[in-house]
Formats: sequence, C-alpha cells, structure tokens
Amino acid sequence: MAALGPVVLDPRREWTRPLIWLAVVLFYRWLEQSVFRPSPVVGQRTGEWLFLPIYLGVTGSVLLPPIEFFFFPRPISWSVVTIGLLLAAVGTMIRYSAIDTLGEQLSTHVEVRPDHKLVDTGLFRYVRNPGTTGAVILFVGAGLILQAYYSLIYIVGFLGTFLVIRMFVEERHSAALLPGYREYMTRTKRLIPFVF
Repeated sequence: MAALGPVVLDPRREWTRPLIWLAVVLFYRWLEQSVFRPSPVVGQRTGEWLFLPIYLGVTGSVLLPPIEFFFFPRPISWSVVTIGLLLAAVGTMIRYSAIDTLGEQLSTHVEVRPDHKLVDTGLFRYVRNPGTTGAVILFVGAGLILQAYYSLIYIVGFLGTFLVIRMFVEERHSAALLPGYREYMTRTKRLIPFVF
C-alpha cells in the first residue's frame, strides 16, 4: 500500500468498473469516428459561442466520473453497473444511428450549408436531435458504471443546459434557412419521441 496525498493506492483496489468504463468510452469514440464524415463545405453558422461550453461539458462528462471514482470510491452495486452498461449501449446505438443517418450533413457547429437537405429519415423521423439524446444517455450510463453520482449532476446540469440552448439556437437557425424545417418541427419532438 502506498500513499499519494489523501489517496491510498491499494493494489487490491477494485478495477473492474474503471476497466468497464474505459472500454465503453473507447468503443464509443472508435464507433463515432468510424461513421463521422464531415463535409468540407462550411455553411452559414450561428451560436459559435456554444462550441466551447459544450466541448467542456463533454470533456467533463468523460473525465469527472473516473476522478470521482478514484477519490470517492463506493461499494460496488452490480445492479447500478448493469443499468449503466445498458444505458451506455443504448446511447451509443442511438448516437451511432444518428451520425450515420446524417452523413456529411453532420457538423459540430450550428450551421446550414448551401447544399443542406432536411433529414427526416431513421430516428430523425421521430425526434430532431437523436444524436444529442444518445450522447446524454451514454454519458449518464458511463457515470453510473462508476457510480459517480456527483458527476451526474455536472452531466445533467452543465452539459444538459448547453445542449438544450444549442437545440433552440439550431432550430431557430434551421427554420430560417432550411426549406421544410418549420413543418418538420410540427411533426417531431426535440429529444424524446412523443414527449419532448
């Protein structure tokens, strides 16, 4: 046993959850990058200020759970870990499907490109932001794998707030510039089919 400040490094420490968490996060990143095909064409952008807080929110959603696990380890609850794994898997599948459906239309910015077309197939038939839905479900699931409950407050509070703001900015921008988007808004929900 070695001491590192207030943290005691114990070779018998439970490493199952951190390894499961790491596998989930790495698989998600690999899968997302395998389907992400951004267009080289830059469109008319708005809400550029949202990029940094969302980037910080995503980064915190990935880094805070293992830090919390390391400093505030909790006794393992396999039921919570299992729920986290299921949520992470469902969130990854939703996000993957959304990115794959969008193809070159996907952008990390709020923008409408000159060749932009309304996508209303796949999960976009039911909700306008399935990629965001999938990401939030994934991050909550990853936090539950490590039972990092304080981090969940950050994920939902900080990241969730800026994702909702981004959705409103994106909808206003798309409704103004993308033909058919206003009608699309009347027949779909933002994040959860038939609810919101």
